[in-house]
Amino acid sequence: MALPAPPKANRRAWPALLTLTDDLLEDIFLRVPTPTDLARACVACATFRRIITDRSFLRRFRAVHPPPLLGFVPCWRPGFLPAQPPYPSAPLGLAVADAADFSYSFVREGKWKNSPWIPCDVRQGRVLLKCCRNHGNLLTSPSDVELVVCDPIFRRFVELPPIPDDLVDNRRFDLGHLLAPTAGGEDEVETSFKVICTAANHTTLVAVVYSSVTGHWCTAASRSWTSLSTAVPLPCPGGSSIFDYSQGYFFWMSIWRSSSLMFDPIRMEFSIVQNVPKHSPKFPVVAVGTEGIPEMFILSDDSFHLLHFDIAKGNEPSINEWQLRGTIPLPRNCMFYTTLGAAEGFLFLHAIPSLKDPPDYCLLDTKTCELKKVCGNHQKRFNRVNAFFGFPRSLVK
Repeated sequence: MALPAPPKANRRAWPALLTLTDDLLEDIFLRVPTPTDLARACVACATFRRIITDRSFLRRFRAVHPPPLLGFVPCWRPGFLPAQPPYPSAPLGLAVADAADFSYSFVREGKWKNSPWIPCDVRQGRVLLKCCRNHGNLLTSPSDVELVVCDPIFRRFVELPPIPDDLVDNRRFDLGHLLAPTAGGEDEVETSFKVICTAANHTTLVAVVYSSVTGHWCTAASRSWTSLSTAVPLPCPGGSSIFDYSQGYFFWMSIWRSSSLMFDPIRMEFSIVQNVPKHSPKFPVVAVGTEGIPEMFILSDDSFHLLHFDIAKGNEPSINEWQLRGTIPLPRNCMFYTTLGAAEGFLFLHAIPSLKDPPDYCLLDTKTCELKKVCGNHQKRFNRVNAFFGFPRSLVK
């Protein structure tokens, strides 16, 4: 008896695969979880490399995937504190520490040889350095300051011209030098940057701006203390005050106890946030909170008090009552904590195990209330640090 013939193979043709257009490939690459994986995809073929290296795509990718925290740059002192294991970006942070020059020896010698170059702000991988005529003096005229913007990884720097005397007179004291954030728009030149100098005397508050596109300083904002309805602050030690950048605004929380100075670098406007709560003798910091708007964080003896205030862009803030949003408990395995600054929705803290032990540098995510150790075992204790996120955009084309 003959066996039945086996069934015929299914020879139905598969439908042709859809063509992956550039738009579809961009959407796929935007979902790649890390820049490392994106770099691997970039070398797969010429088409992938063309799409991934396009500036418009890289801007979109940076918006979806914020750059990792690689470490800290101490304020007003040379040096770099790289992220250490087990922090996720520790390999990149240690690589930057090996490759970069955070002593800034590649920058030409300052005009005043007894004054070193010191970092006063860090943004998007760039460092703003200044050299003062009277280093450490309480009163510093902005016209007596040299400024450069540098790239410590590729050892490049751009010198800024002196601030013209007719923009800032010698009686004004320095409130701070700031690197303005760049939005990364389609028409923006990747190598461009802006630097803002804020200064004051007993009657007037002024902001002057340098643009790398024009190569000139210009007056951007000027207000009298009377129009701001606040008292004149005292000059800060070293000629610079402590400020935080949050959600498009700069905040000075340390020069008044009862109010805060706010500066909008887009609209170039000053305003005053009144009636700052006095829950602690320690200075508050401002960072992006859980709802994507600025919140004030005040450190008490064993916790953070989250005080929420809503600042609508384009509106003059008028805050008479503050609402306590809640309390974030901190681990009690440390003797005490101190604040180091805030950026990108994170607060940075010193965790002091004991008076004999070196401090740990920690990060608190304001959205998840999760505390992570970034680095530690540093004998030097810095009272203020700037966060170094990602790699710098080139200063030259």
